[in-house]
Parts: sequence; structure tokens; C-alpha cells
Amino acid sequence: MKASETRLRSILEGQQHYVIPLFQRPYSWGRKDWNTLWSDVIETYISNSSEGHFLGSIVSKPQPGTPEGVSPYIVIDGQQRLTTLSILLAALRDRISEVNPEGGERIDDLCLKNKYAKEEYRYKIRPTQADRSAYFALIDGSDNSTDEEESSICQAYDFFFDALSRSADEEDNEPIDLTRLERLLLDEVEVVSITLEDNDNEYRIFESLNWKGAPLSQADLLRNYFFMRIHDDQQQALYDSVWSPMQAMLNSTELTDFFRYQYMSTGRSVRLNDIYLKWRNDLDRLDPHGLADEMRKLAGFSQYYKRIIEPETEPDADVRERLIRLNRWGSQTMYPLILRVYEVSGGRNIASLIIIKSVLCLIESYLVRRMFCGIPTQGLNKFFRELSARPLDEDIVETVQQVLSQPTGSRRWPTNSEFREGLLNYGLYEGSKPEQRRLVLESLEQTHKHKEPVELRGLTVEHVMPQKLTAVWRDTLGPDADAIHTNLLHTIGNLTLTGYNPEMSNLSFREKRLRFQDSNLGMNREIAEEGEWGPEQIRSRAERLAARAIKIWPGPVERTP
Repeated sequence: MKASETRLRSILEGQQHYVIPLFQRPYSWGRKDWNTLWSDVIETYISNSSEGHFLGSIVSKPQPGTPEGVSPYIVIDGQQRLTTLSILLAALRDRISEVNPEGGERIDDLCLKNKYAKEEYRYKIRPTQADRSAYFALIDGSDNSTDEEESSICQAYDFFFDALSRSADEEDNEPIDLTRLERLLLDEVEVVSITLEDNDNEYRIFESLNWKGAPLSQADLLRNYFFMRIHDDQQQALYDSVWSPMQAMLNSTELTDFFRYQYMSTGRSVRLNDIYLKWRNDLDRLDPHGLADEMRKLAGFSQYYKRIIEPETEPDADVRERLIRLNRWGSQTMYPLILRVYEVSGGRNIASLIIIKSVLCLIESYLVRRMFCGIPTQGLNKFFRELSARPLDEDIVETVQQVLSQPTGSRRWPTNSEFREGLLNYGLYEGSKPEQRRLVLESLEQTHKHKEPVELRGLTVEHVMPQKLTAVWRDTLGPDADAIHTNLLHTIGNLTLTGYNPEMSNLSFREKRLRFQDSNLGMNREIAEEGEWGPEQIRSRAERLAARAIKIWPGPVERTP
């Protein structure tokens, strides 16, 4: 590579065409950055020094020239600075044109346009796709007051256009000499121009310039990697048809998470900050055509990820319901496995949808049973990752069920007897997240199979025996009231759902019973059938709920001795 100090005039004069490639982010400078640049320019203007002022570096790589004699360059680094300087020059052109049209035309021909070139080569700078419409309209001086007016590029132009009408020094109140400012920008602003040669690896250089310490997400780095290695003649079509739709579907954080979980679906671990490194190690072995194919595959898998994190986008109602339930449970440890199951089954026909639904049911049962049995969640990330790496091309459901059923200590799937014991004694209200306990109670309520669906949204968890014992409740529970309260308060036998939680609060059971009699919920009407409420009733109800729960959340494959 060749590096040299130069002036802005040398970079822009002649038939130069700087292309901001698709792998670069859109224009992102804001008012703080514009203020900093403008302050530097005005400081140099006021000092009237001929020493120049350094404004940073621009890294570019020459591309084959055009028949019209235009010399294109790919901008590897410095695109924000270069674009902003050209916007400032456009604002200066328009201010000068108000009093001297020829002066404005001079700036146009020297700094902003290649006068005799065709199409996009007419412009000295071609921004990345998202910015082109606004930027070209600004350079052409055409009406950009419609969709482009919210563009950062147009806002930058407005900032500089307004700044040029003010005085350079508020104390002397003298207007800015626009011609002198033009000379300053072109001949006194210094930049370091770094030009890469054919044998320089531009994507490695971009990586070293922008990876560490720069606000690029792991997904940004992967996008840059793909488009720096894919052939130029493929870039636009791949961006429009593959990457852009994926990027529109998933925001930056979601896209980064997708790449992480997709990598983990092969059974390997990856830390959040190492996603780009790990993927790059895999992708380095591919040629440009292989990279294009890999991008298309990932875009397809990203649609599965969208369904996982936003189940409303899953077309199949049964699978959608199962995904909603798992997301309510609040664990992402199973995402790699679900992605893998979608990938292997295809998620397109009835058979594959049955497979996906069945696996989701197994995962939910595995998680619910483990919670009631108090098994720690540590190690589940690794477990689901390892399960994802197993051959799943044959009977996916059976493979998942068999692996989950292996009685391996902290990874075990509790049996019916363990689950029943947990349902009777586990402090569900204390030991679970709000959505988890609501999901459990809603599932139990739905076993009543109402002829008309009961609206469960908005209901809250109610302790039949209240969290604070009143004198009436102490009298009801007898001399062992405190022990009963401590042992049974938060267990499932004492919990239900209601829309009248504040009103019921610490009411006596006789008063609560009247509310339960009028409830639309089957579980509440069952409670209302009890004449009193104490340890016997709580344990008896827990036994009944346990029998239902064992059917809702089936257990591991039974192994013969």
C-alpha cells in the first residue's frame, strides 16, 4: 500500500469516482460530528494559517477505469469523513451560487461531479445503496423535500448550509468569505491518503481498521466480510435479494443473535464477542461462489429464527402456539436445537410441522418437569448444543426423546414419580418466574376443556390461603397455622388464577368461595366445592392437579430394568 499526506483538492480533482461499497454501513454521522468538523474548519479559517489542518485518513483501492476515463476507487475506510466533506462542499456551492453562479459551477465540476461521465459515474462519490437517492438529489440540486428529507445526509446539508450564513467569529460579526473558505477546504485541509495495491487484502485491512474498538456489531463484521470477498458483479444482486431482506427482517441485535445460535446449532460454543471470528474461520475455506451460496442458506435459516423469536410469523397455528409457550417460559438455551430441527425437517409440509411441534412439546415438558424437581439450569446451554450436533436426519423426534431420557444426573428428565413429588411440594410461586407459573396454571385450567374458550389474559396468580394470615385464617388453620402456611403457601395446590386478586386479598375462605362459585374458570369452581380450606384440601387438590400435569407434560422413555 502507498500512504501520503495530501490535500482534498488532489483527492477530488480529475475524473475520480469513490465508491462506498455495500459492505459499509450507511451514512451515520450526526450533529455532534458535524459540529466537530465545522469547528475545526472555522478554527483554521480564523487563524488564517497556511500550515493546514489534518482531518484524518482515507483508505481506498483502485478499480478498473471506465471508457470515459473515470478512475473508480473502493473506499475501505474514511467514508463518513469523505461524504461529509462533499456535503459541506455542496452547501458551499449553493451558498456561492446565490451571488456567483459561475463560482458554484466551478465547485460542482471540480469537487462534486465528473462532467462528461455517464450514469452514476457522474458523481465523485457514490454512497452505499441506502444513501444514494438522497445524496444524488443533493448533488444535483434537485428537490429532495419528500422521502429524503429525514435522511442524515440531508440533515447534514441543512446544518452546513445554515452554518455558512453565520459569521465565523461571533465577536466581530463579519460574514464568512465563502471564496476564501473554498480555498481553505481544498488546499489547506490535509488528509492521509492510503491507496491499496492489487496484492493488498482489503477485507483483512478493513477488519483491522474497524473490528476492535469500533461500534460495529458482529453481524456488521460478517456482512462486511461477505461483500468484500464476493465478486463485484454479484454484490448488488446478492445485497438486494438476500442480505437486505434478512437485515430488514431482523434488527442488528437479532441478526447477531441469529448468527450465534446458528453457529451453536452445529454443536460448537461461541462467545458473543467471538461470533465474527468463529464464522470467519469457517468461511475462509470457501471461494466467492461458495460464500454466495452460504449467504443464501443463512438467509433461509434466518427466516426460521424470525419464527422462533416472533412466533406470530409462524404460519402453522400449532407450531406457533408451542413457540409462544416456550418464549413465555423465558429460556433461549434451546434455540440452537430448534433452529437445527427447522433446518433438518424443512418446516414446509405437514410431516415436518408435526416433527417441529413434537420436539417443541418434548422441550417444554423437559423444562417444566426439571423446574418442579428443583434441578438447576446450569449446563443446559451445552446440553442442547450437543444435542443439536447429533445426526437428526432419520427419526428426529425419537432421537431427541431418547437423548433427553438419558438418566445423566443434572441433565436428567424427571420421571412421573419425581414430577408428582415436585408438584406436591415445590414452591411454584417463589421458585418460578411470573410467566412460568402463569403458563403452568393456564395449562392446567385448559384441561377442563370449556365448550366456550375462557379468556386467560389479564388474570393473575391468587393464593387461596393468603400470603398474610389474618386472625380468621389462623383460627381456621388451627394451632399449626404457621407451619401449614410455611410449607403449603406457595405450592400448586394453593394457587389459582383470578381477575379479582386485589379484591380477594386476605378474605376468609368463605368469602373467597363465593367469588370462586361465580368464576368462569373450572379450577376455581372446583375450589368452591370445598367446604373449608386447609392442609388436607390443599394436598388433595395438588394430587388432582399432578395427575393432569403428568398428562400435559409427559416424561422420559421408560427403561426396562
